[in-house]
Amino acid sequence: MKLLLRGGPGDGQVVTGGGETVVWRACLYEITTELAHRQGDDLRVYRHRSDCCELYGRGAEDRCE
Repeated sequence: MKLLLRGGPGDGQVVTGGGETVVWRACLYEITTELAHRQGDDLRVYRHRSDCCELYGRGAEDRCE
């Protein structure tokens, strides 16, 4: 399934995946209820969790792992 990433380093990327969360380049994205129309498809939107990104110290003391 194609999905759209919003926020963080992957903002605007269309990737394949599914489930409650998606990891893109060591950053966590969580599913939302939003849909976006891109490249002729309706895509589920996944929102970036900044506290769960390697660039922001991911995994040091949170529940991201």
